[in-house]
Amino acid sequence: MVDDISRPVHVLAALERFRRRIDADLRRLASEELRHLRGSHGRILDLLGDEGTRPSALAADTWITKQAISQRIRELEAAGLVETTPDPTDGRAVVVKRTVEGDQVRASAVATIRAAETEWVNLVGPDRYATFRQVIDELGLG
Repeated sequence: MVDDISRPVHVLAALERFRRRIDADLRRLASEELRHLRGSHGRILDLLGDEGTRPSALAADTWITKQAISQRIRELEAAGLVETTPDPTDGRAVVVKRTVEGDQVRASAVATIRAAETEWVNLVGPDRYATFRQVIDELGLG
């Protein structure tokens, strides 16, 4: 890939450009209820199991520190999107569960992401996009 002054663009710069594209597309497609959320809020809402999830498990699944997860949970709880209850298997721990409103916001976020992906598929074609997804999924496991 070459930028507008004919210098090669290294992969990290290309990924940053794509991250900015993702942010812009998601902001454009998002419903009003999603515009006040951070990406990490949406990720947490998506990772919560139906029976709830402990914050330590969320931290492990998101690569976010336990302190940051706790802060995001407090923010989501203040917004009425999650609730915390004592863990029935360990009285020292809590379980985080989505509220009904949290379920609705999660569904809206998933629909927004699908709409963005549909645009990207239409832009580059289904075969190229499928290859792209396969490659980033594979590299993300490394």
